[in-house]
Amino acid sequence: MPERVIAVIGPTAAGKSELALGLALALGGEVVNADSMQLYTGMDIGTAKLSPAQRRGVRHHLLDIWDVRQAASVATYQRLAREAIAGIHARGRVPVLAGGSGLYLRAALDNLEFPGTDPAVRDRLEAELATAGAGALHARLAALDPVAAAAILPSRSPARSSAATSSTRPSRHIRAVRSAIRRSSSPRPTRSPICTTGYRDW
Repeated sequence: MPERVIAVIGPTAAGKSELALGLALALGGEVVNADSMQLYTGMDIGTAKLSPAQRRGVRHHLLDIWDVRQAASVATYQRLAREAIAGIHARGRVPVLAGGSGLYLRAALDNLEFPGTDPAVRDRLEAELATAGAGALHARLAALDPVAAAAILPSRSPARSSAATSSTRPSRHIRAVRSAIRRSSSPRPTRSPICTTGYRDW
């Protein structure tokens, strides 16, 4: 039987952290961070990250886990978040997922797969990017996956062209991730946090 997860979602500065904390206190839960910026050590100002004292003894997961020089990886976050959620359930407690990064929330809860990359291929493409420029790399992506290339402007996101070109999974996975990004970034009509409950899809 699927196990229940509470998710507190909403725009920046809507009060998600405080609501998640209150729910965890009331329900015997633990909070799992789903804010991409709060994953980073030192990113306290501007992210409304609760201090240890403000957490009031409630266990918080996935805060301050990465150095600011480390590139974010939603695939890595997905693994860590699912491990945290499974551990909370195993302890007989309630996981409360909180954050405004829509793709991270979906990665934790939904059955999303992320394309892998081959480090050697990516290194070669990064070198090509440095010598031939973003246009050449984007042209290669357009030949391999026109749909993905159409969603990436060659002058704006050379790193995304490199990442997409080095994918070792079929383009349908790239399209699924891009679709999830579009859904997660759609405007919301309210600045209040929204609390929803459901079951994990994995």
